[in-house]
Amino acid sequence: MRSKAWGFVLFGAMAMLALAGSAGAVDGTVEINQAKVLAGSGFPFTIGTSGSYRLTGNLTVPASTNGINVTANNVTIDMNGFSITGPGSTSGLVNGVSASGIADVTVENGTITGMGLAIVLGNFGIVRNVHADKNGFGIDVGDNSVVEGCTANNSTANYGIACSNGCSISGNTANNNTDEGIYCSGSGCQITGNTANGNPNVGIDCNSNACVISGNTVLGNPVLGIACFGSGCLISGNTVVNSAQGIEAGDTTTGYSNNVLKNTANFFSGKSLGNNLCNGTVC
Repeated sequence: MRSKAWGFVLFGAMAMLALAGSAGAVDGTVEINQAKVLAGSGFPFTIGTSGSYRLTGNLTVPASTNGINVTANNVTIDMNGFSITGPGSTSGLVNGVSASGIADVTVENGTITGMGLAIVLGNFGIVRNVHADKNGFGIDVGDNSVVEGCTANNSTANYGIACSNGCSISGNTANNNTDEGIYCSGSGCQITGNTANGNPNVGIDCNSNACVISGNTVLGNPVLGIACFGSGCLISGNTVVNSAQGIEAGDTTTGYSNNVLKNTANFFSGKSLGNNLCNGTVC
């Protein structure tokens, strides 16, 4: 009888351990929620191991701290439709998801609001289907990164979306940010199919060389609609309306074609490749 009783105790202990493990990971995916964060060391929740992570509830982040810190490469965070909410966009440069200098990080499928900076990733990052609205800064990614299907609106400090070299930025909205809508600081970015409206400085800005800026809608950016301040860019198939300057190029190595423009001045520098429409006249 004694050995049988010990068998039941051992079985019960193993069952409890299995349940505890399942609360932390499902099919190898580690779950994150407010209760788990507070039961641990609190915010920021640190991801120090490569792998897959999933929100199973909303995170409410207190002042002066990040929401999630990522310190390992090769991490995917599925927000799973949940949100990371901070105390307000002017609460200092604290991040919803912070992975600066960390490579191969993906953040997808959720909302981040009220943070100093919604998401900052290193090289080869992916941000997909994220609402990064009403933060100080929106989405900031490193070289060779992808930002697609996101909203980055109403940033109170500066830009909606920013990247460096070789990024693909597609299918996003970056509207009503305090400075610029979409900003590429490096070369070789492809910026396609976005909406960048109502940004007080520039709607879409490539600050270097060999960017392709195509198929975007850029409306009501008072200073400048689309800019390539480097050389060798292609600006095509965009609609640019109600800016002081519609399209501005750094020099005549940038070509533009098939754009529809209605602005105070439509072009500055660059070279027309034909078939543009300027204030109702082919130009």
